[in-house]
Amino acid sequence: MLLQRKSSIFAYEMKKIALFILIISCLWLNSSAKRDYLFENAPYGQRPLREIRAVWLTTIGGLDWPHSYAQSPFSIAKQQQEFCNILDTLSSAGINTIILQSRIRATTIFPSSQEPWDGCLSGFPAKSPGYDALAFAIEECHKRGMRLHAWVVCIPVGKWSKEGCVALRKRYPKLMKRIGDEGFMNPEAEGTADYLATFCADIAKRYDIDGIHLDYIRYPETWKAITNKDRGRSNITRIVRAIHNKVKSEKPWVMLSCSPVGKYADTRRQWSRGWNSRDAVCQDAAAWMEEGLMDAIFPMMYFRGNDFYPFLVDWKERSHGKIVVPGLGVYFLDKRQKDWPLTDVTQEMYVSRQYGMGMAMFRSKFFTDNTKGLYTYVKSAYSPTLALQPIMPCSSATVLPSPTALRLTDGLLSWDIDTTLAAQHDKNGGMKYNIYGSSSYPVDVKCADNLLLAEYDKRSISLPSTHQIRYFAVTSTDRYGNESAPCQFAAPSVVQEDSSLSSTHFLPCDGRSVSIAAHNIEDGALIEIQSLHGNALTSRFVHNNRIAVADLPTGHYTLYYINKKRHRHCIGLFSTWKE
Repeated sequence: MLLQRKSSIFAYEMKKIALFILIISCLWLNSSAKRDYLFENAPYGQRPLREIRAVWLTTIGGLDWPHSYAQSPFSIAKQQQEFCNILDTLSSAGINTIILQSRIRATTIFPSSQEPWDGCLSGFPAKSPGYDALAFAIEECHKRGMRLHAWVVCIPVGKWSKEGCVALRKRYPKLMKRIGDEGFMNPEAEGTADYLATFCADIAKRYDIDGIHLDYIRYPETWKAITNKDRGRSNITRIVRAIHNKVKSEKPWVMLSCSPVGKYADTRRQWSRGWNSRDAVCQDAAAWMEEGLMDAIFPMMYFRGNDFYPFLVDWKERSHGKIVVPGLGVYFLDKRQKDWPLTDVTQEMYVSRQYGMGMAMFRSKFFTDNTKGLYTYVKSAYSPTLALQPIMPCSSATVLPSPTALRLTDGLLSWDIDTTLAAQHDKNGGMKYNIYGSSSYPVDVKCADNLLLAEYDKRSISLPSTHQIRYFAVTSTDRYGNESAPCQFAAPSVVQEDSSLSSTHFLPCDGRSVSIAAHNIEDGALIEIQSLHGNALTSRFVHNNRIAVADLPTGHYTLYYINKKRHRHCIGLFSTWKE
């Protein structure tokens, strides 16, 4: 027992030393020259294969989207195209998770029998925009190998006189609480848990959603003083437990997450300045992770320095093996906010990655607007390669059937799957495929640089011909993130005898430009660059038989020539890998 106690004390002291070194390192970075050196030379070469890279995409008031109203077929298409453009921009920078605000203030962006439409889509409260924005968003995210989590604002229901609050007051007056001119669902009312659980389960049942993300699942800061904090925490936990049980009974693979206040509680290392999750607003997110009520948390860590790093470590230590993704306040980079330097955010990304925690950015628009160069930094330095989702903690050690008979015929990469075995996984959301490629054999499916497509939902993909042979591997994956063993090409000696591979080449690319000299296309012709998913990313003009691509992140792309009749003709595939 004495040895065990000494060992425990030693481990605790080593943690304190490690934290001390971390904080000293962060203070050392106050020198701008030293910060620049660190981040220009940060060890991003070993990027993780699995990592959540998320943004919160806010719909309230159209802050992030939409910026136009859907009131006709033309304006619907315009609004939808704006969303697609945002997704393409985010996907190009390695973002793989969209947290889309779906319940706003007892109002929705999807048709609901429980609550009215929000006015952000049509311009008129309680009026349909003419399409289901949540269903559309899910489909577009999945086309790009991205996941979509429905962001549900739980307790606040808006102004007391506004549509969402009025509708709830008429149907459930006992669940409502008024504070000033604002309305809230009462955490102390017995029916609140059942109402929110039914609402979230309805989303899980009706939509092919990847996650339910609970926001403001806590007491309002304007609530009168809570005399019994234990009872207050019990009230909020009762709501969380009800939501968890109903959502998981519908689809157990749907990730349940929340965005707690950024500091859990005062720690031995740092005071929370009186504003924390557990004690200030009765939000016991650490207990939810321990009980298994949360698969992941996205704490709103919109701080820096000593208000960030000690609490980051604290969340990690309290995670009980669940996924923790720190929310970064990138809006503070804006000059109209706190005018943070870029390195304050990139430093937090770097340290979070070292702890295996990924990152989420609030809000999307400050990222896509390239505030202080953030988008450029993430796209070129932080996440130029794709990343798979972490395996969900609630997943069992499932053995998935591997694809078989991987082949390349006339530019079509295809594979088979045992349909009987695959059908056994339909009850868990079905299977998709991860595609890897490399210039060496066998393809290393543990290397993030080799990941070409994530969560692809077909069993074939067209690869245009170019000039050198590459190798491919395909794995099957389920909604929990489990992955099968890879199906590789046959050994090179066998592959090279396969005449079907003779036309499988990549266009010459030196990292700065792609050569199309073999295609006799005149200078000034328009070329479209697409992702392997078939999403148009950008257009370029031909100059001296080359297309400039230096600004593209590391990845794999397809070139299409657009003729005078606006018809597209595939030229070939190229890679911006710099080996």
